[in-house]
Amino acid sequence: MRLKLFFSLITLFFHLNVYAEELLIAAASDLKFAMRDIVSLFETANPDVAVKTSFGSSGKFLTQIRNGAPYDLYFSADISFPQQLKAMGYSSSAVVPYAKGRLVLLSYKNDLSNGQLDSLLHADFERIAIANPRHAPYGMRAKEVLVQAGLWTQLTSKIIYGDSVSHTAQLIVNQHVDAGIVALSLVKSAWNSSRASYILIPETLHSPLLQGFIVTQHGGDNPTAWRFHSFMQSGEVAKILTEYGFETPNQEAISAVGG
Repeated sequence: MRLKLFFSLITLFFHLNVYAEELLIAAASDLKFAMRDIVSLFETANPDVAVKTSFGSSGKFLTQIRNGAPYDLYFSADISFPQQLKAMGYSSSAVVPYAKGRLVLLSYKNDLSNGQLDSLLHADFERIAIANPRHAPYGMRAKEVLVQAGLWTQLTSKIIYGDSVSHTAQLIVNQHVDAGIVALSLVKSAWNSSRASYILIPETLHSPLLQGFIVTQHGGDNPTAWRFHSFMQSGEVAKILTEYGFETPNQEAISAVGG
C-alpha cells in the first residue's frame, strides 16, 4: 500500500513539473482550427508548457476580460476590441495585427458554384445563418454585406443567429439552415467536407476584418505569454494562417484602424 502511494506521489510530482507553466488563451472562433495547429507547434517547441485555449465570440471575450477572466492572451477577429482593452488599461502589450479574415457564403444543401448573393432570395433558401452581429465581428460584417448588397430588409425574416462564427458554421454543416455567411478559415479546415459549396464574398461589400491580439493585463507577469507573443509573429505561424485562408494585413489596412 505504501509503495503504491509512493509511486502515485512520484507520478503526480512528475506531472506537475512537466507542465510547470500554463497559458490561457481566449481566441476568436474563426481561429478554431488554425490555432490548434499553432498551439501544437508551440507546445512541441516548449514541452514545459500546457496551453489551454477557449474559442468563442470576440465581443464576449472582451466583456469577460473586463470582468476579470484570467486569460493571458486575447485574439480578436476585430482589432478594435483589443484596442478598446488597451485604452482601458487591460493590456500589457501593444495591439498586434496578426491576420485579415475573409467571408464566404456557404451551403451544404444548395450548389453555389454559379450563384451570387442574391441567390439567397430564392425559395430554396428558407433559413440563412450569420453570427450574432451584437458581439461577433463576422456577424457584424455579414450584416454589412447583406445591407450593401441591398438584401438585408428582404432577408431579415430568414436570418438565424449563431452565437459565434464557428457555431454558425455548425448550423450550416448540420443542415439546420440552408446557407450562411462564415469565415473562410473554417471552410479551409479538415472539418469541412467535399459536400460544401461556397463563394468568396468581395471585400468591397464590408469593412476590413483586420484581426489583432494582446497580452492581457493578467498575462503581463507570465513569461510564457511573452514567448507565445513572439512566436505568433514568426514565419511558421504566418504560414499556418495562410494555409487556413487568412491574409497578411497590409499597412494600409492597419493604418485605417490606427493599428
